Amino acid sequence: MANYSGIIYQALGLPTAMFPVMFAIPRTAGWLAQWLELVQDPEQKIARPRQLYLGEGERDYIPRAKRPAGREPAPV
Repeated sequence: MANYSGIIYQALGLPTAMFPVMFAIPRTAGWLAQWLELVQDPEQKIARPRQLYLGEGERDYIPRAKRPAGREPAPV
């Protein structure tokens, strides 16, 4: 819904300057609930979960022309 809120606000005749306010008002309850949970939980140290990269380590770059044949990555 957030992607279309600007179109809806415009259709309602709201001034463009009010769009950020109208976007933030309904989300304030969620933001406050998240903050309250963070403050009340003594074990929670950060607001977002920690991310650990488990992929390949640092590798040297090999130009595409010098790479062995048949080792192309699968298309995404």
